[in-house]
Amino acid sequence: MSVSVPWPIQLESARLSLRPLATADYDAWLAGFTSRLPPQHRHDGGPHDPVQTPRAWFRRLCQRHRGLWRKDECYILGVFDRETGQHYGHVDIFVIERDDGQWGNLGYAIHNTVQRRGLASEACSVVIPWAFQTLALHRLEAVINPDNAPSLGVARKLGLELECLRRNFERKGNEWVDQAVYVAISGRWRQPLAVPFQALG
Repeated sequence: MSVSVPWPIQLESARLSLRPLATADYDAWLAGFTSRLPPQHRHDGGPHDPVQTPRAWFRRLCQRHRGLWRKDECYILGVFDRETGQHYGHVDIFVIERDDGQWGNLGYAIHNTVQRRGLASEACSVVIPWAFQTLALHRLEAVINPDNAPSLGVARKLGLELECLRRNFERKGNEWVDQAVYVAISGRWRQPLAVPFQALG
């Protein structure tokens, strides 16, 4: 069972607008990445080299995102400031299983220049109910490296439940590493923030 979700969609919270990337977003997207600070910890990518991502590359990226959306494989939403249009990062829902599972993975990333402002948790707090209501998913997992303190903090602030520690679950370079699994279950997860779910257009 897959679903057909209109393109594009726009979700809004008090400070944020979340929507698929469009070619017109290139300047804001590039500014967000190139203005990053040096890596703040080993899970932080740091600043971006604009030579690697010219406008034509970004156009193809937008097309790939739309293709993944249409095939019900992955839903990637850029996170923007509602007032200024500044690009803050992204949230994505990867569909792991349909049919009996209705199971997806929740991912999020915020530029290190604007971290510690609650932007990731605010963005995810509108994406999670959208994933349950519109994408018809039943279970969302956030799979996090146990030493990634910022990401763990977001999961806890969102009220995700720590389900387990998967041993040697993912390979990083030549090493297999453990991953903590936090979950939100439809009907059981309770939105911890006073951020209404709102879909526009």
